[in-house]
Formats: sequence, structure tokens, C-alpha cells
Amino acid sequence: MPQTATPNDVEAMLANLARSAGRSPEAYLASARSTLVRILAQPDLLDPSRLVGQGPGLSRNLLFGTEAISVWAMVWAPGTVTPVHDHHCSCCFGLLRGSLRETWYRPISETHAVATMDAVREPGFVACMMPTGPNLHRIANDGPEAAVSIHVYGYDHRAQDSSIHRTYAVAAG
Repeated sequence: MPQTATPNDVEAMLANLARSAGRSPEAYLASARSTLVRILAQPDLLDPSRLVGQGPGLSRNLLFGTEAISVWAMVWAPGTVTPVHDHHCSCCFGLLRGSLRETWYRPISETHAVATMDAVREPGFVACMMPTGPNLHRIANDGPEAAVSIHVYGYDHRAQDSSIHRTYAVAAG
């Protein structure tokens, strides 16, 4: 019979992920991806109270944080849309519940971007990237129900409010 993970196991897994941030970018992204895959496969590892929205829009619930990483559960109410943005740090996310539309953009100036790709992300989807930019995207919950995603960012949540570096207006393509 498989052993059930405990909150201490989850804390140890996330602490190991934080330590991996000091390794090569490839090793760190591989660790972030495998951590997200494990969490998505076993959502009962997470405190269910952290997977609930706080009202309309986007709710960010901190799951774990150090000086190297911040791990968030993001709860997307129906109709929630981020601005087009890029990140100042590594950005990895996995979809736990619901569906999200991710649209990628190409900057055409310091303030405007045009759409280049659009995809609907389903539960189990995982993406990871370093801030080698430009990596511009927008995420939207087009569905009728809340969606939940887990994000791993390479920044200290106590020192910065957000992983977003810059936002862009959408230009006609």
C-alpha cells in the first residue's frame, strides 16, 4: 500500500525545490517541473483552504516561500484575465483544476505587444521558463467555474510584491 504524504513531506519537497534554485537553470527548472507534476498528481498534498478564492478576480494564496522561491496557489474566478506581462524571475505553473487560456505575445515596442499563439491549458499542464525574455503572456479563465493553478516563481515574496516585470497593451496584429 502506498504511503500517504504528510504536510511535513510537502514542506520538505518545497524546501528541496528552494535549494535547487541555487543550481543550474536547467536543474532548477527540472526540479520545479517534477515538483509541480507531483503536486498536480496528488492535490490532497495541499491544504484545501489554500485552494479557495477570496472573491471575484484572481486570489493568490502563498503556499511556501523563501529568499529563493515563492510558491502560490492561484484561484481564478470566471472571467479573470491578467494583463499581458513578462516576469523578472523564473516562472513555472501547473494547472490543478479548471481550464485557462494562455495567449503568448511578441513585443513591438516598450509598451505594446501583438498576439502570436493561443492555447487552452487543462488540468495536468505544466510549463517552466527562465526570464530570458521576452516571454510575454496573458492568462484568462474563459470558463464558467473557478480554475486553480500552482505557480513557482524565483523571487522572495517578502522583498517583492509580484513576479511581474512589465505589462503591455495589446496592439492590433
